[in-house]
Formats: sequence, structure tokens, C-alpha cells
Amino acid sequence: MKQLKYIASVTLLSSILFTSCLKSDSDVDTQKPVIVLNAPEEGANLEAGETIHFDMDVSDNIALGSYDIDIHSAEGHTHTHSVSVRHADHDHDHDHDDEENAHRKSFKYKNSWDDIYGQRNAHIHHHEILIDKEAKRGEYHFVVKVLDKAGNQAMEFRTVNIVNPGEGDHDHDHDHAH
Repeated sequence: MKQLKYIASVTLLSSILFTSCLKSDSDVDTQKPVIVLNAPEEGANLEAGETIHFDMDVSDNIALGSYDIDIHSAEGHTHTHSVSVRHADHDHDHDHDDEENAHRKSFKYKNSWDDIYGQRNAHIHHHEILIDKEAKRGEYHFVVKVLDKAGNQAMEFRTVNIVNPGEGDHDHDHDHAH
């Protein structure tokens, strides 16, 4: 009888602990954040020596965590999960194979921010990414990754061009007091 009470107690205690540790399916965040990358646009011409106009809206069903930006040369690879498409009117040539450009180094940038942590929606706008004026001219990948608090990740890819000073796109119109 003593052994039966012991087994019943252990079974009852185990079942209480097990069920209290389980989360219901509705408590688990499995949805990726949503990214609306407003700028730079696909195919944008970004000037060497200038800052990049970066603008996006992000949201998550529970809570955002962080975001990062990675800019690197497009030479030698592609991103197959790209959700952006090249504009049909992108028909001008970016031939940067001249001797001067051959001696330049590819521009690389990577940074992370967590100032959106815990928010459900955020608008991010800044001009803090400076392209080195001696950056190699040509095609680059602009990759944005957003994580929510649960670790779900969304990505947005753009192909942009680093061009000579004076050849960039200057079509954004907004208040720079952000």
C-alpha cells in the first residue's frame, strides 16, 4: 500500500509539472515579421561618398526583436530568396570595369540594431550608412533581416548600384529631421 501511494504521488506530481510547463499552440509565436522596405529601391543608384537613404516599416504579430543590414558586392553569387524584382525600366549600363575601378575595394557594411525590441510596429528611417568614396563601383546586394522576439526571421533583398558622385538617384522627398 505504501508503494502504491508513492507511485500515485510521483505520477500526480509529474503530470502537474509536465502540464504546467507546456505552452498551448496559441502561445507560441511561429509567424515571421513583416518587412516593407521603402528605400533604397530595387536598382537604386547610390553615390560613392554619400549616405544611403534607408526607410522601412516592420511589424510582428507578437513583438519585434532586432534588425540588421548587410551590404556586399554582388559579384559571384545571387540570393535565391529575393522578394524584390528588378524594375523593367532599368535599362542603363553600369560598366565599371575601367582600370581605376579595378583598383578599388568592394564596399562592405554590416550592422545590427535592437531599438525595435518589444514593439509590434516600427518605422525606421536614417541616413547613417556612409558609402566609402573609394568603393568599387558596381552592383551590390542590400540585405535586411528582421528577427522577432521568438527568433522568427524575415529577409528582404535588393540589388543596388554604387556609382560615381553625381550619378546617383536623388528622388526621395521627406523631412530629414527624423
